[in-house]
Amino acid sequence: MPKVKAKRHSVSLDMTAMCDVAFLLLTFFMLTAKFRPEEAVTITPPSSISEKALNTKDGMLTISVSNEGGVYLATDDQMAREFMLERMANRYGVALTGEMKKNYMSSEIVGYPAGAMRQVLNMKPSEAKDKGFVKGIPIDSSNNELSYWVGYAKLSNPELKVAIKGDQNSSYKVFADVIGTLQAQNINIFQLITAPENKPK
Repeated sequence: MPKVKAKRHSVSLDMTAMCDVAFLLLTFFMLTAKFRPEEAVTITPPSSISEKALNTKDGMLTISVSNEGGVYLATDDQMAREFMLERMANRYGVALTGEMKKNYMSSEIVGYPAGAMRQVLNMKPSEAKDKGFVKGIPIDSSNNELSYWVGYAKLSNPELKVAIKGDQNSSYKVFADVIGTLQAQNINIFQLITAPENKPK
């Protein structure tokens, strides 16, 4: 007599908990995501065939030169950013408030004269740009504020790598002044940021 086969039951999985977790994670990432702020200045670097990537392991200090000749400074090292602000504010007699520090940290770049620091830091970065304060850091021979910013950044983190990002239409004189400022700080090794060039087939 043949054996009676047991009736097969399909396996059912309750996916409710999995869906809940997925939606919680999605909501978390949507609420905590930080959108990239609008750039204070648009820079189109010249193209090159170099494929070497920037080494940002120890932090990067980027000096940008716009096509109008404005010089801007940025760094991904948060401690160096705070140190630069405190030293520059102390140097130029600016009493920092919590709101001023918050506005400074929410901006990606420094691009204004130290004389306008109090005014710029008392407004949001987008307002400072709209009101025309973000025109660049002075680098002329009588008032080279870039040397102070760079010096304080390197004092905070001597391992910071330095890169220069110049617009393809920027003035050679401004670019040379930036390099001269770095050399005066004994920074003789720096990288140039370029856009990748399409290789001929």
